[in-house]
Amino acid sequence: MFKAFQDGTESTAIYDLTLENDLDRVSIYGNLQIHKDQQGLAAAKKLQALLNDIVMHLEAEADLPEKLEYPDADEVENPFL
Repeated sequence: MFKAFQDGTESTAIYDLTLENDLDRVSIYGNLQIHKDQQGLAAAKKLQALLNDIVMHLEAEADLPEKLEYPDADEVENPFL
């Protein structure tokens, strides 16, 4: 089961929408169409549960910084040019 910020290698998907876990971030990417049917309701509830878990973990952090600072990535020359 996906637990936000607890395992840096875990991911989960709702159709084509992917949530990837890291210790200091959760990445969400892809596509999710929620149709007005039972499958759409199930997908919306799963997304809601995942987002509620993320919010719960963030709210529980006593010393949550204003913003995490990451070093600028070094540009690497394209080896295929």
